[in-house]
Amino acid sequence: MVNMLFSSYNFHESWAKDIVSKYINSNDKVLIIPFSFGENICSDNDWQNAYSKNNGRYYESIVIPFLNYGIKEENINWINYFKDTKENAKFKIKNANIIFFTGGLPDKMMLRLKEFNLIDDIENFTGVIIGSSAGAMIQISEYHITPDEDYKIFTYNTGLNLIKDFDIEVHYEETEIQNKYINKVLEEKREKVYTITNTGGMIIDNKKVTLLGNIQTFSKQ
Repeated sequence: MVNMLFSSYNFHESWAKDIVSKYINSNDKVLIIPFSFGENICSDNDWQNAYSKNNGRYYESIVIPFLNYGIKEENINWINYFKDTKENAKFKIKNANIIFFTGGLPDKMMLRLKEFNLIDDIENFTGVIIGSSAGAMIQISEYHITPDEDYKIFTYNTGLNLIKDFDIEVHYEETEIQNKYINKVLEEKREKVYTITNTGGMIIDNKKVTLLGNIQTFSKQ
């Protein structure tokens, strides 16, 4: 398995493209798992308005990076939380080379993956797993949430058991609150925290870490 962690849906830009393109082939099948949505999506109709090809407001921003790597639109599949069955979702994972986790609410995403009984399927996936923002955070076995407009308090949370050696801070802007909680994580949990800006990312390929774009490493003092 290869893991890619980003803050935004822009990993086709020049700061990432040369290295990411080694891992994405134009004939790959991509599976988008948009399980990170909030209270504003509560029916299939809402889901279609967010993610469908015809009128989904997030559709284009999510597929654009993959189209840029030469992947055909018909090879981009989605799990629809409101319509897919557990069996159907498992089948889609089995048939994918690349899984993509969207941004949004990481704790909600983990709850829905558990509800669909997909944790084992994902942890045993042998392809490439890419995530932006919340979709990057849940790849960390124990990730933290820094307080922001969605979350009032700092928390540690259980993610997928994929990356155990470090933690990440997404959308890093060197704010006082971000730095405060990065230091907390270093004191309490991890030797290393990578700060991923909106034009930064990282690839973990069998423990080998490659940093892309604007990203910094904070280590335990």
